[in-house]
Amino acid sequence: MARAKANFSWLEAAQRHLNDDSAFRKLGSTDMKLGLVIGDEARLVVFEAFEISQIGDLDPHDVRDVDLVIRMTPRDWNAYLKKRAQGKGPTLLSLDLDSPVVYARNPLKRLLFERFNLSLQMFIDSGARLAAA
Repeated sequence: MARAKANFSWLEAAQRHLNDDSAFRKLGSTDMKLGLVIGDEARLVVFEAFEISQIGDLDPHDVRDVDLVIRMTPRDWNAYLKKRAQGKGPTLLSLDLDSPVVYARNPLKRLLFERFNLSLQMFIDSGARLAAA
């Protein structure tokens, strides 16, 4: 049985899209380093002020330098993206309440999730739509 691979193909396209989107800037300044750890793969997404300044590879076992980590299996991640693209999936806030997927190294960093959740959700949703196209 083939193992599912995480869908990260949309990251740079979502970055370009949101960096040009005035609605994203209207959500306010977002300053955080996000680690997307999906199975054995990981990516770093850096939010600075009103843009996504960097996307790069990240060692999934070396997430100590990021503020927040979203951790899912590839199957759950791909299903989540698909549901969000269809407008049927829960927000990350709701999903995390039912089954924790967002992690931080301390409670203060965890507060960044609540503070920046709209910007983070807009990034994920933009990517979900791009991945579905």
